[in-house]
Amino acid sequence: MKDLQSHFMEQAGYLEVSGKHIYTVLHKVSDPIARVLLVGPFASERQYSYIPWIRWARFLAEQRVEALRFDYRGVGESTGKFEEMTFDDWSEDVEILARWLQTQSPELPLILHGLELGGILASKIFAAGVGSAALFWSAPNSANEVLRTALLHQVAVERAFKDAATRKSASEYVRQLEEGQSLEIEGYQWSGKLWRESFQHQFPAADEDVRRWAGERPVRLVQLDKKAAPLVGTSGLRFVSIVNPDLGDLFADNFNWIGSVLEPRGRSHNEN
Repeated sequence: MKDLQSHFMEQAGYLEVSGKHIYTVLHKVSDPIARVLLVGPFASERQYSYIPWIRWARFLAEQRVEALRFDYRGVGESTGKFEEMTFDDWSEDVEILARWLQTQSPELPLILHGLELGGILASKIFAAGVGSAALFWSAPNSANEVLRTALLHQVAVERAFKDAATRKSASEYVRQLEEGQSLEIEGYQWSGKLWRESFQHQFPAADEDVRRWAGERPVRLVQLDKKAAPLVGTSGLRFVSIVNPDLGDLFADNFNWIGSVLEPRGRSHNEN
């Protein structure tokens, strides 16, 4: 019954940004103790992480933490052409949604939670002073690292299903992107601009860098392992034997951290 109640509290909608529409789902809570913005992974990872990402949002809602998840412009159910989008555009999506969520109840803590690429985009907004705490799952060193991982997935698939005369190496893909060519990678049309811009978006390189831009605000970095697949990417071919794995321990551990940084709200909630 609890899962069914959470489902009926989910509110889907669109938010207009620069003539495009961001698809959002708000996991509403009648008396929330906090709000979380879920900043998801790169486009090609969306299909793998989609189910556990929703389950995480519902888990949070059951703990009275209202969660907002969304699709970047040009991805999933949001409008816009992917090939026209940039990392700056997606950073803007995160900032607009974070500030909107913050205005709903300014007195409530806002937690930014980034998965993979979402960690980089959320860190930029958090560094600008938005949010009370930040949680990062498997944040890469840079957006370019994300793109290179997707390239390796593409190459692995081609090795398995194409003959040597028609498949490309990773270096060939990189060369074409650096020349400004537009290429289809894992079902998405990448522009040369997207590749060039990916070097400019980086996650803080060391713990002291994180502490510097976080200030007194709590931050948690979690490196997910293969047990969290398909929530987190794996190398090679993307065939995941367990579509809906049991991530209860992961969810509980991270919620416990969220509860600890919400004191005294979290303490009063735990005592009920």
